[in-house]
Amino acid sequence: MRIAIVRTVLHKGSGQVVHIRELAKALEARGHEVTVFTTRAEERPAGLKVEEVPARHARDFLPYLRGYDLVHTQYHPCLWIGGLAHRRGLPHVFTFHGFAPIRHWNSTRQRLKMIRRRLGTFFALRLGADGYIAVSRFLADALASRYLVPRDRVEVVYNGVDVARFSPDVDGGAVREKYGLSGKKVVLYLGRLTRYKGAQFLLSAVPRVLKEVPNAHFLIAGSLRNDVLDLPGMARRLRIEGHVTFTGFVPDEELPPLYRAADLFCYPSLWEGFGLTPAEAMASGIPVVAFRCTAVPEVVLHGRTGLLVRPGDVSALAQAISELLGDEEKRRRMGEAGRAHVSENFRWDLAAQRTEAVYRRALGERS
Repeated sequence: MRIAIVRTVLHKGSGQVVHIRELAKALEARGHEVTVFTTRAEERPAGLKVEEVPARHARDFLPYLRGYDLVHTQYHPCLWIGGLAHRRGLPHVFTFHGFAPIRHWNSTRQRLKMIRRRLGTFFALRLGADGYIAVSRFLADALASRYLVPRDRVEVVYNGVDVARFSPDVDGGAVREKYGLSGKKVVLYLGRLTRYKGAQFLLSAVPRVLKEVPNAHFLIAGSLRNDVLDLPGMARRLRIEGHVTFTGFVPDEELPPLYRAADLFCYPSLWEGFGLTPAEAMASGIPVVAFRCTAVPEVVLHGRTGLLVRPGDVSALAQAISELLGDEEKRRRMGEAGRAHVSENFRWDLAAQRTEAVYRRALGERS
């Protein structure tokens, strides 16, 4: 099968780019030919065929899709391309990754951008698709209730994790040495530094954790994009600078040892369509503390692979972190259970197998 995956921009460090890269690799391992079409590739994953299209309008993509069996879109505005292709007889499958609620953004510009994308998604879906995928049950329900796609037509295909790459066998010693973490209990946050991802809740919890675990240290990894959030200033106001390290952007190849340098992964996000970094942490054998909301409980199993607390509850967040940092045996058990949970449910070969089934149904319906 010749498959055209379309994403308007391949942003560096984007979770959707990870999704596209790993899904394409897994589909190719199943014997398919995959090309990723984009208007701008900020990164070009090794071994992946990426073609930049000098397009100003959705219709400009259509000539490039000739000869393909199916087009698979991932987001707005590339969804318009799939809709137009569908109208011209080319089967179209759409994967819904969701949109964080508008209220969670500080930036007015970003709020307006997200309003346009929500509206654009709603109207682009009216052009039609032959198959619908959501990366969680939470998003499948949202696609049905907010975008009026029949729920029984939406297939849930979870994201995957490379369980060979993210593994307890990886050595995190070099990362600990780099940041001077010898003898510390390390709590890692990894994600975009935007308000809805919740790093500010973790910083607010730090003083309470330090009362219980004085040798705790907090690694905040990630960079700011499309929002306004002064986390270093917040750390200074809380007088916790000596217990917090901001790493900035961490390249993809450095992520496995970063996870293994941590005793605990904390991800207090207010909205997740899936939750890729908690899944990667669990694959690495690291327990997770997070908020119980959106798709997170589908990934992190409360009491088994980590602890989930009420969204926005800083006191409960601090208590959960302190509890796990103070109990090495519980961290070990949860780490092992998390690894097993990811290995069983969140693998890219499973995602490719389930996606291929959606493709075949779409081709059969169009025939």
